[in-house]
Amino acid sequence: MIIVSETIENCIYCRFVFEENGKSYYYLTDDEEIKPLDLVVVPVGIDGHEKIAQVIKVEKYTIHTVPYPLDRIKKIIRKCKLTDFRKLENKLAEDKLKRESVDDEELSINLLNLGVQAYRRGDYEIAKEYYEDAAQLGNSQAACNLGYIYAYGRTGVKDSERAFYYFVQASLDGNSNGSYKVGDAYFYGDFVEKNKLLAFKYYQISEEQLGPEDLDIRSDIYYRLALCYHQGAGVVPDDMGALTYINLAQTSAYYDRLIGKYNYEELKRKIENLREKILLNLNHVDNKTKIRLLKADITKVDNVDAIVNAANTSLLGGGGVDGAIHRVAGPLLLKECRQLNGCEVGQAKITSGYNLPVEYVIHTVGPIWKGGNADESQLLAACYRNSLHLAQKCNIRKIAFPAISTGIYGYPVVEATKIAFQIVKEYVQDNPGDFDLVEFVLFDDSTYNVYLKETGSNLIEL
Repeated sequence: MIIVSETIENCIYCRFVFEENGKSYYYLTDDEEIKPLDLVVVPVGIDGHEKIAQVIKVEKYTIHTVPYPLDRIKKIIRKCKLTDFRKLENKLAEDKLKRESVDDEELSINLLNLGVQAYRRGDYEIAKEYYEDAAQLGNSQAACNLGYIYAYGRTGVKDSERAFYYFVQASLDGNSNGSYKVGDAYFYGDFVEKNKLLAFKYYQISEEQLGPEDLDIRSDIYYRLALCYHQGAGVVPDDMGALTYINLAQTSAYYDRLIGKYNYEELKRKIENLREKILLNLNHVDNKTKIRLLKADITKVDNVDAIVNAANTSLLGGGGVDGAIHRVAGPLLLKECRQLNGCEVGQAKITSGYNLPVEYVIHTVGPIWKGGNADESQLLAACYRNSLHLAQKCNIRKIAFPAISTGIYGYPVVEATKIAFQIVKEYVQDNPGDFDLVEFVLFDDSTYNVYLKETGSNLIEL
């Protein structure tokens, strides 16, 4: 494995160690993609036995930087492949043997750090092994990290049950990150049934468990507490309390930006949107509700709290608006819908919005047009009335409707428009100040023009 090169400029040397704080060695490579922290396979000893090492420095070779002639420096064999890591299994066993001379807490921290390094390299199976060993020694952050591995399916398919188990374990051991993820499980109904009371409780526990080392999760926790107070989720609605927490979230988000947190931009947008809604509630002085017509794709509407889905009775997705909403929202919407056990015609049920630019989706099932003699008008009116009632219960102040039942269900557009506008108008007038905006989002020109003729304007106030 000796390399000889005619020109110094073509040579790259790597300095690395076989173990942390160990002696450093020099090897040559012609692979310009090798960088610090990479793991590589190199020959050692007279017989060229292969060993894994971690690169700590990469530079062009010069006689001044490496005090060895080129013909005496060995060459890196290759970057590590997955099969190379089989050889690391012995290291895990060696680490366990060190327990006799190193206390469990220190060992668990070392194992956690090794797991973090492996995770950052994308070696999730190895990271999982280190985390499991550390968690068995009582390391709560390792248990939490295992929860993330299973929650995101890093080693294969997602496993919400195991993720929940490890998040609970971390929470019981005082880990703030684990507690807020347990709260998320109850808030969104991931593996366990939705329970906003328990969600709020775990968010509170998470705040109490925050330590000086938890700077990177403060904004997540404060945002969730603000959301609960604003929505009345598990607690009495309190926009002043919500404002306190959303301000804390906004302040903490500056640290997220400094450290380059992976979801910084998404979280920042959520914080800003929620803060705007809270301030609107606190500064709300007039009782007027705007009713607006909009020609657009309802899956792209982002100026409301909830959109209404013209669903079918299974709530499992279909064609038209229903199919479009499920495609954009992603598979978690379907997962939540499966737990709702369908919906009767004229009724309404609510879910989270997931990948949609809104917080909620209200699903209502419109009637199929059968000539007008099968209570179609009463059922269509119930769709709008029950959707508004559900929105009102959930403190949703801005809502967008499609033209329910006018697509494949065949309801005549003119008749459907009259019912939609009449019910919305009556509900808003009977509940002054409860809604800021009700939008009718129409996909095509012909439907938009029918609505415009019925309302007389694309924007009215009641």
